[in-house]
Amino acid sequence: MNHIPLENLPLVRQVLQDLPRPDQLARQKLSNWLQQQLLQDDPLEIDVVTFHYRVMPATESTGPAHEVAVIAQKMNLVEALLNNWQGESAAGYDGFHYGDWAGIAPKGNLTLVKHLEPLSVLSNAEPYMVFNGLYRRSQPPRYAPDNRLPVRAEDFQIYIWSLHFHQGFKASLDGYWAKRQPIYQQALRIAFIAACNQQLLQGSLSEQARRLAWRAAGLLPLGNTELSMLNVYGYTSTSILQISEGTQGRVLLYIPGNTAPFHEFDGAASMKRWFATQCQTPEKRSQLLDHFARADWPDGLDFSGLETALQGLGKYPEAHRFGSNHPGFATSGFWDPQAYINYRPERYCSPITGELFEYLSLRQKQRTYADAESQIISNHDIDKTRWKSYLSVVTVILAPLVMVFPQLSPLLVAGGLAQFSLGLDQAINGKSLEAKSQGVGEQTFGLLNAVIPLGSHLALPGGIYRYVRSGFFTPSRLPEVLQAPFGAAPVASPSSLAEQVFHEPPVLSSPTSIAVSTHVDENLQHHFVARLQTAQGTVDEPVEYEFSTNSFIRSRDNGMLSPLRWRADNQNSKALAQRTTREVVTHSQRMATLQALGIDVQLPIDYAPFEHLQTRAIPKVVSSIWLGDQPVFGPFLEALAHNARVLRHSSYRFQIYLSREHRASYLLNLDTLRTQAEGALLIPLEDQDFYRVFEQSPYFAQYQAALNSDFPNPASACDILRYRLLHHVGGLYLDADDQLLVAGRGEAAPPLARLELNTTANGLLLAPPVSNEQLGMFIQYNNSMIGSHPGNPTLDALSQEIMRRFSVVPDFYTRYPDALLQPALFSRYARRLSLLSGPAVFNAVIDEHLPLLKQLRELCKMLASPIHDLHATLDLSRFSQLMREQVPLDRVARIGSAHSWAS
Repeated sequence: MNHIPLENLPLVRQVLQDLPRPDQLARQKLSNWLQQQLLQDDPLEIDVVTFHYRVMPATESTGPAHEVAVIAQKMNLVEALLNNWQGESAAGYDGFHYGDWAGIAPKGNLTLVKHLEPLSVLSNAEPYMVFNGLYRRSQPPRYAPDNRLPVRAEDFQIYIWSLHFHQGFKASLDGYWAKRQPIYQQALRIAFIAACNQQLLQGSLSEQARRLAWRAAGLLPLGNTELSMLNVYGYTSTSILQISEGTQGRVLLYIPGNTAPFHEFDGAASMKRWFATQCQTPEKRSQLLDHFARADWPDGLDFSGLETALQGLGKYPEAHRFGSNHPGFATSGFWDPQAYINYRPERYCSPITGELFEYLSLRQKQRTYADAESQIISNHDIDKTRWKSYLSVVTVILAPLVMVFPQLSPLLVAGGLAQFSLGLDQAINGKSLEAKSQGVGEQTFGLLNAVIPLGSHLALPGGIYRYVRSGFFTPSRLPEVLQAPFGAAPVASPSSLAEQVFHEPPVLSSPTSIAVSTHVDENLQHHFVARLQTAQGTVDEPVEYEFSTNSFIRSRDNGMLSPLRWRADNQNSKALAQRTTREVVTHSQRMATLQALGIDVQLPIDYAPFEHLQTRAIPKVVSSIWLGDQPVFGPFLEALAHNARVLRHSSYRFQIYLSREHRASYLLNLDTLRTQAEGALLIPLEDQDFYRVFEQSPYFAQYQAALNSDFPNPASACDILRYRLLHHVGGLYLDADDQLLVAGRGEAAPPLARLELNTTANGLLLAPPVSNEQLGMFIQYNNSMIGSHPGNPTLDALSQEIMRRFSVVPDFYTRYPDALLQPALFSRYARRLSLLSGPAVFNAVIDEHLPLLKQLRELCKMLASPIHDLHATLDLSRFSQLMREQVPLDRVARIGSAHSWAS
């Protein structure tokens, strides 16, 4: 398992769009300047070099007089601009940059040496001459008059100083934050959750720490968790987050830019000791500095800066002392981490009260502008203590995102122009993305990583965060294709970026189908993905199925008059090959292809059997059930009261069966519903004849287990009971949160009062198929609304199958994972529950006993799938009419969204 599903990593790349690219801006500016000098060279292929050189006299051993040199400084022109290049003044200029300060050029081909030999103590000559010049790169490197550009280094530096590069860079910063701050905020959250997943897989994060991280990320209620930015001596970090369990509890430190950025401590004191230990080495101090604004680093005239504070923390309990030549009046001494980390928290550690990642993104934004301001230079005043490459400003933006962009990790290690440009280009364009992502678990970056405790074991996958959409939804393609309102559940609204990234698309196709598979995205849309054999190799692409030819067309080709068609190659079942010949296709071949995609439709499509069904009206009674020891509340009370109002003046009887097993709750519910659901018949469940028969049946044991186990599930008990109730009274069953539709404008009665509900003796009236990812149901019938005749044998078959499945897992009700703390485990539990007593077993029995309902459901799957020639394949008008007749309950009610089985 990966910290993020690999196929979703490209989704995060949009945060890199419009990112300031000082490397590209500098290259463009320099190219224009070189052209003005009548040069067509690439700035990346020109080095500005500072030499220390000396003329060696002719000798018998060394030959003619020649010049030897050491390179004091070398960088290409882009690096020079980004790093505010300053040459070294030649002798006589006293460090000033005016006139011909760059020195006299060597006359010949320079011979590079490791170091210049010292002159004799009796010599009065200068130890070396200085020259700054621009040279074309060559291989091997050589420095001679013929590859020295006819451009003075003095002119190059004047150009840099007059360019006002800062203005263009700041404009690109303005554009980035204006366009991308909302998505940057989401990307910070994604990286945070991904890091938590990563460390759970590594075993370097405990369950308690995971809960703290999830509270900070908004995956759990915040509770007493406190969030603040770490401060050292009042210098507040721009990116190190402190997550505390109350004021005296566990502390979690988040230091982004590291492979394992979460550090767990039993309290604030141990966290401070650990932090001080990290300050003992220059390398780690340097990394810690990067988490604070650059303006905080140096000492002031009479106060210590962050660099001094970190050095002092690293030396504690020894004192830190300044050297005798230290400028200013600041003093140093003992830097007790308990005193100087989170120094004066009431002033410098204000709690974060708003949305965490909005706050963090604003901190990063402010930091980039502050660091960019420190890049402002003049010809006479350059504060080298605060100045660094423009690349470092962009690295501030990127560092917290390395967890999801492993291509960027070299930026944190080397930080040079080549690494910056290559890593960023790969991340933006997705080059080598899969290979990089596959190895992200093995990559290590940063020096401030959490370690795996001795004896630690890898966490269970149940602790990993994955987004699973909960609730019942109508596939959006169905109303789109039918061009009419459709379904008893809403269409899924678009997911957030974080939800998309952590969503693992379910695959519905047959496990034997390798070449083509059906995927369900985070918005519950169905897609076909095929492995295609091309001249460039095997690639995965979205495709559409063409019914007439039993082949596939690439989705990107669907607007072409004669698109390429692909089909299974008998020689290679792992990939589709281009179809080069036209063949006669049979329905059995089409059925085999569709079944491999999870669509079990019967061909040819024949509507005649529906026309010969012997139907009659079901009883005009609507029944709902309330079980357990809880009072009727919230959406349940609202729905029951609503349905009572809708049916009050209709010919339907509305009856609510209330369990009186828990007397206090029963009396409270009875009193509440008498007031709120006036007109409903309130019936004590356990006093009814059908219930007494139920008590003596083999189905009752499971009902009791569902209600009275260590982890009761009244929703499952209601699944079991509803079929016995319907078998006894017939009519329409509604879950307690389902709501009947009201009369529309100009209508005298609600739809249920105007619509005659007819079905066969063994038939079921249902709403159109829906999807519920948490239950593992995709375009299946829901069992929350059912119409039936009394004595229906299909209801007996349902009870029998539920009982049989329970006999296989008699301990099912002894476990119940927490839906908030263990969402992955809970999703697996919910799917098992559906198989045991919910929609999954309901559809399985329909498949066996009601084949016409199954055919309608599978046709709905076809409509919801990317079928290229759907309109030529299916009579949509006739199909729509059949749906209104055979599964009509979306015309009278809407599925509720209280999800009592998940509470």
